[in-house]
Formats: sequence, C-alpha cells, structure tokens
Amino acid sequence: MINLFKRGKDPSKLAKKASQTKDPLKAVEFYSDAIKFEKAKVNPDSNFLSDIYLRRGEIYLHEGVAILSSSDFLQSIELNSKNGIAHNDLGIWFTIEHFYTPDFDKALNHLEKAIEFCPDRPDFKMNRAIIKIKKGDKETGRKELEQLYLEGYTDAKVAIERYFDQNK
Repeated sequence: MINLFKRGKDPSKLAKKASQTKDPLKAVEFYSDAIKFEKAKVNPDSNFLSDIYLRRGEIYLHEGVAILSSSDFLQSIELNSKNGIAHNDLGIWFTIEHFYTPDFDKALNHLEKAIEFCPDRPDFKMNRAIIKIKKGDKETGRKELEQLYLEGYTDAKVAIERYFDQNK
C-alpha cells in the first residue's frame, strides 16, 4: 500500500488548510481530499470524518448548494450520531424555504438532538424556539426566548423583538 503521508496527503493537514482558506471552492477541495484520504486508512476516525463532513456541509449551505449540504450533514450524523452541531445545522436546513418546503417537525427533531448533545449551546435553544414560532406555537417559543434572555443570552431579546414587536 502507498504511504499517503509521505506524499503530503495527511487528512489532518488538509482539513487545517481547508479551515484556513477564504476560498470556499478550495476549502471544499481540501475537505474532500481529507475525506478521501481518511477513508483510505485501515481504521478511519469516524469522529474526524463526521467533523469534516459537517464543515464541508456548512460551506455548501453558505454557498446555497442544498443537496450537498444536507447530504453532508446526514453523513456527519451517520458517522457520529451525537454530533450536536450537525443536528443543529440539519434542523436549520429543514426550515430554509429556498431549499426545501419547510418541515418544522423534522427540524425540531434535529434541534432536540442538538440540544441533547450540546446542552450548553443557547444558540441551539434559540433556534428551537424560533422554529416553534414559525411552526405556529408562538406562546411556547416566546416563553423559551424569554427564559433564554433571563439566563443572560442577549440574542434572545433580538429574536423576541423580531417576532413579537408590533411596531415593526
């Protein structure tokens, strides 16, 4: 077997290069190569692969590539079912009308998992509250945002003003 590391194909180094570049196409190339070379190992690191799929999926999402972003988020979750960030991102993906007819139930399912695996992320809790509001459960969503604000998460106030300020 060819030693990939002698040829400069170290998946960790490729992932680092991807995270440092400002060019989304180059980053996707680096992440794709990192995935390819990590998968070629005798014992690939599933947590590392999950993270790489997540990061590449986020680039696709930012660039508006719907199918590839959701596919990478799903692959990330398949490799590490406890990847809360991937669940959060997929939950958000299910609410983007441009990509998909919103499926708030699927979105909430992924947001619940995201919060379960990352309980210290108030931004995930705010995302869940906003999805509840968009789904029509405004009272519960508002209460959750107000609780987040009382707990010191100031972004919740911005969401409250956006969704409940009658002067806007």
